[in-house]
Amino acid sequence: MPEWNEILVILVVAMVVFGPHRLPEMARKAGKMMAEFRVAARELREGIEKELAVEEMRQVAQDVVAPTKEAASELQKSLSDSEKALKTSTPLARPTDTRPGAERAEQQEATGDQRAEAAGETEEPEGSVGDPDEETRPDPEPSASPRT
Repeated sequence: MPEWNEILVILVVAMVVFGPHRLPEMARKAGKMMAEFRVAARELREGIEKELAVEEMRQVAQDVVAPTKEAASELQKSLSDSEKALKTSTPLARPTDTRPGAERAEQQEATGDQRAEAAGETEEPEGSVGDPDEETRPDPEPSASPRT
């Protein structure tokens, strides 16, 4: 910072060089130039701060995204390994009925068929010759329903 005596010398030299009539006009121009310089310096400083903030945000985003990408790649690898294992394994059974509980019903039927075969009780297909007295047997009575 210049001292007062240096400023006074500059003012005296400016008055001699420019004259007393142009000195106020020159002072106003110098003031405007200083104000513009301050505005430009402030805008430059704010621009630099914004760029630093953006760079900082990018770094934080990278810090957050990197573990996420690693986890995603691990999951993808695990999924592909599981798919390979599934393709190479032999299926146990393929249910034909997709209703809930259909697989259990099929298993129970198969177990019942196996027990019947073991006991010698197999069902005969329709139209086969069976018990001749079957047609003459009376139908079982329907169960009694509660009356309202």
